[in-house]
Amino acid sequence: MRRAFYKFFGEGRVYLTRLFYGLELPQEWKDALRALQTALKAKQVQANAWNNPDLLHMTVLFLGQMEEESLTNVVAAGEKAVQDCRPFQLTTGSLGQFSRNKVFWLGLDKQHSDWQALNHLHQQVKAAILAQLPLDLDEKRYRPHITLARKLQQHVDVDRLALPEPLTATFTDLCLFESTRIDGQLCYPIRHRFAFTSHADEEMPMKW
Repeated sequence: MRRAFYKFFGEGRVYLTRLFYGLELPQEWKDALRALQTALKAKQVQANAWNNPDLLHMTVLFLGQMEEESLTNVVAAGEKAVQDCRPFQLTTGSLGQFSRNKVFWLGLDKQHSDWQALNHLHQQVKAAILAQLPLDLDEKRYRPHITLARKLQQHVDVDRLALPEPLTATFTDLCLFESTRIDGQLCYPIRHRFAFTSHADEEMPMKW
């Protein structure tokens, strides 16, 4: 059973859903990252919460709790955002951490990824959703990453960790994820997909 969130307004209640735009990772990446998490645990990377490898993704823009009635606007924004986007290639890079909120992550190799295309997508999505809804979005600089673990127990000297074997894939669509719990288990079902169609049949030069 899906967990329902709602808030009261007068005599009624409005159902909420927690949403974010992101990139779905290939299954090969999830399998490789599962092995990476196991190896990191053996190297004394201590965290209270290791993310389920099947749920790993790359966030493009986090929206937070939204009224279910806003879903039409959120979908319209996604469709608008990808109109001039085309498939792009990303390659994983080094490990890192956000010390303030104790998050451990895997980043991208900027030199071997189409960094410009990913950041363009982020900006397009942000502009499109703000044109649809008056949201208070995070103004921090976009730092794309894959969160491997949360609630680090201590600081990790990432420079002493071996560089993970790089993973490369071409991404062809943006996804609208919902963050919810079904039967008590956290899951991120995809509510909508937005295909990159602009120049999709052309060979795209890489940003080396």
